[in-house]
Amino acid sequence: MFGFINKGLGKTAEAIKHIAPKKQLKISKDALEDILLETDVEYALVEIILREIYTDDVSREQLESKLLTTLAYSDYIEPEGVLAPCVDLIIGVNGAGKTTTIAKLAARYKNQGERVILGASDTFRAAAIEQLDQWAQRLNVPIISSRQGHDPSAVAFDAIESAKAKGVEHVIIDTAGRLHTQTNLANELKKIVRICDKAHSGAPHRKILVLDGTQGSSAIAQAKAFHEMIDIDAIIITKLDGTARGGSLFSIAYELKIPILYIGVGEQPEHLLVFDKYEFVSSLLDIIYFDDDISTTTSQLSEDDAEVVSFEEKMNRLNKRIHEDGFDLLSKHFVREQNTWNEYRFARNETTGEYEILEREGKVLRSYNIDEL
Repeated sequence: MFGFINKGLGKTAEAIKHIAPKKQLKISKDALEDILLETDVEYALVEIILREIYTDDVSREQLESKLLTTLAYSDYIEPEGVLAPCVDLIIGVNGAGKTTTIAKLAARYKNQGERVILGASDTFRAAAIEQLDQWAQRLNVPIISSRQGHDPSAVAFDAIESAKAKGVEHVIIDTAGRLHTQTNLANELKKIVRICDKAHSGAPHRKILVLDGTQGSSAIAQAKAFHEMIDIDAIIITKLDGTARGGSLFSIAYELKIPILYIGVGEQPEHLLVFDKYEFVSSLLDIIYFDDDISTTTSQLSEDDAEVVSFEEKMNRLNKRIHEDGFDLLSKHFVREQNTWNEYRFARNETTGEYEILEREGKVLRSYNIDEL
């Protein structure tokens, strides 16, 4: 995932490097403020982040903690007990990348060996039906469609019924992004939700909103409006590859508090990435900072390659031991307990040299001396 994010967020990286051209162990708060604003983190959130940092120079660990806090509600949990077909209702304004995202989702399901049917319920625009039909032909997946102006709920019903009859695992239903008034749009979406449940109890299992990541505050306003209409379950943020505004994701996540399912960083199907907040934050921090743990430790070793390999082997053993103790390493500074899914800090104690799993208040849950592993 790191490779695709680094490639997809190339323009964001350029914006950061314009302010901080060289990697550093610490960065000044003034430079950090410029970076956050330049990458389109909203000013109110920038103020919150900076206000909670009490030093003039900011370490990677400090910034990582604050950025992850803004993403506290971004984790997506798959619904349990869903009987096939699983129905995705895709929502979003025209131009957000909705049709392309539907195609990417369909390709993802196919690559997993599962079958999918598309439902062209955006009957408000003839072009929307044609575009989705073209993607269906390209991907060689069936599509249920009708003519412009036909009842979109009927199309959704027929798509689900067809999937049930054929034993298909997934249904992806497109919807209109704009009608004559917001009231019309709300009523139409609510009706589609009701009809989906009538066709297959519990459907739609995921109401997914597609947001254009370049739109900033406009995307947030759109999301709030749709959320009021039908309670959005998850969001997909698109077009992060074509802009220096990768930081908008933090503002969107912090403001909406809705799980982020995928991010789009390119046009190809593989560029629809499952969102992992730890990898996303780490990839951005890698642009700004040196690794102050491993790089420093490695630099203190002899230049003899055998010693470097020895250190890497010790780190591999440490990761294995952490897993055996019931934790999974999420990033360089965080672990998750396997049974409870509670998340804890993971850091190297500068005094003892041991690596520690820490509770929020600093209590040590586990400690590891890599020289003894």
